Amino acid sequence: MTSSPSLPPSRQFRLGYFLVAMAALAGLGRLDADERVTVWGKSSPEYATWKFGAADKVKNETYVLSQGKFYGGANRDRSLDAVKFLDVAKALAPDLVSQHYYPADSAQKANLLITVDWGVTTVSESMYEQMGQDSPLGMADTDAARRDASHQNASNERATGRTSPSVQMLDQTYDMQRLNGLQSDANAQDLDRKSMNMSNADNAVLVGFAETLHAENQRGFDSAQGQMLRGFLADERYFVALTAYDCQEYLKTKKLVAVWTTRISVRALDSNFTRGLALMGKAGGTEFGHQTDGVELKTPQIAVGSPSVVSTDAK
Repeated sequence: MTSSPSLPPSRQFRLGYFLVAMAALAGLGRLDADERVTVWGKSSPEYATWKFGAADKVKNETYVLSQGKFYGGANRDRSLDAVKFLDVAKALAPDLVSQHYYPADSAQKANLLITVDWGVTTVSESMYEQMGQDSPLGMADTDAARRDASHQNASNERATGRTSPSVQMLDQTYDMQRLNGLQSDANAQDLDRKSMNMSNADNAVLVGFAETLHAENQRGFDSAQGQMLRGFLADERYFVALTAYDCQEYLKTKKLVAVWTTRISVRALDSNFTRGLALMGKAGGTEFGHQTDGVELKTPQIAVGSPSVVSTDAK
């Protein structure tokens, strides 16, 4: 189970008035080929058996929502900036009801405290590759390139204080290596690669890929699903992450005891967050409180007024 910082009761609020009929996908139009939704859920076997063990007797639970962390991404996304936590809460409420989770009148009466993180992942670009693209001399070996530049009157340029962009780029790279204790271009590449790996690892946690990809790494090779998930991480993804805690335990001890967590994501490129949120809720809402079999891939089938979800899970 994941954990999060302690959340003061002042950030909790009721959602009773959000219990309204919503046609979340009405008017969204045709589904694009890349609008596949990933869903990852974790819950204890004991909880899942208690909650969903009998199909005709699913247990009702009450909740209060708490605003988690917002991830704005590296690029300006007006569609994301325009959506507030209240909008996210309204969109998720009907899907929570579908799994028998109902807003409580107060935190004192709530079974669960559900925190919601939302936003978009930040995809880091390789500084090393970008500098190689920007520099006409390339980056195959910055030390050698710098020596070559010296033969091309770069030293004269430095003496006059009016260096060309290519020489400026080489000097900046050289200084960056020196300041970071990098003795060669290979060291710079290694540092860049580690930075990229850390970024991908952070994103994998946000969207729920971390457990699956860790298992892939342990095996030493990528399955078709592993390759697909790594491909997904190459693009920005909208996501929502819900973590349910025992609310009564929190009120008594101020300790957050996780009950279940669900992480849902969809590709952000050529889309907008309002659309992405509707797709994520409709495809992933059925998994709230459930344990999924790794990362599940679902394709919402959109027809105005009659949304449905088709599982296209790649095991």
